[in-house]
Amino acid sequence: MTTEIWQLSESELLADAAAVSHQIQLLEARRIALVAEIDTRVSREKLGFPGPAGWLTSTTLLSPSKATKIVALARGMAAFPDIADAVNTGVMSIDHAALILTFAETPPENLPEEGRDAARKALIKAATGPDARTGRIRAAITRLEDSFGTKKPPAENTDRNELFASTTLNGRLVLKGDFDAITGEKLLTALSPLTEPRPAADGTQDQRSPAKRRADAFGHILDHYLASSDRPI
Repeated sequence: MTTEIWQLSESELLADAAAVSHQIQLLEARRIALVAEIDTRVSREKLGFPGPAGWLTSTTLLSPSKATKIVALARGMAAFPDIADAVNTGVMSIDHAALILTFAETPPENLPEEGRDAARKALIKAATGPDARTGRIRAAITRLEDSFGTKKPPAENTDRNELFASTTLNGRLVLKGDFDAITGEKLLTALSPLTEPRPAADGTQDQRSPAKRRADAFGHILDHYLASSDRPI
């Protein structure tokens, strides 16, 4: 018979909370392993979606971003068994695994191969156990990137440019980008004249938020580009 929570002693409360947390960690690891198998074995026709992320979002309470993260972990950890082992045994959190996996998949360009393995093992050790702290792990990764990465300042490094575009279940598009300073300035310059508030004909103030005005301006730029006869086809 299960004891009601209110009946537990202080020591039992602490022990049960720790035990449940560990079980959740193991269940999260198993979910990632299951998704890895789904990703390689289950057809699109069976899933009803292009990939496991869409299926997860439609059949669970997971958000699209969380489902995408799980799929990325499932795919990434297949190439790094040491990260997978730490997660599967419950000694490293999913969030810390994601940090280390990102580093392992895109290591600093000047870090030699043997150094990459050593750095990954050191990061796994730092991320192991309840004393692991995200700030320390991030700081260690930053030091490695500063020491072995490109010598270009981040603002000038076009190799770090990224643009993500994800279609949501309701058909909308979510964008996320990271650009060098010059590319960013080009975008802001193109958007700027189109983001000014436009009062209505009767003088009523523009009720659109700055974010809405930027989105409208971006759509306007796309309309002009697509209408141009000079664009690549």
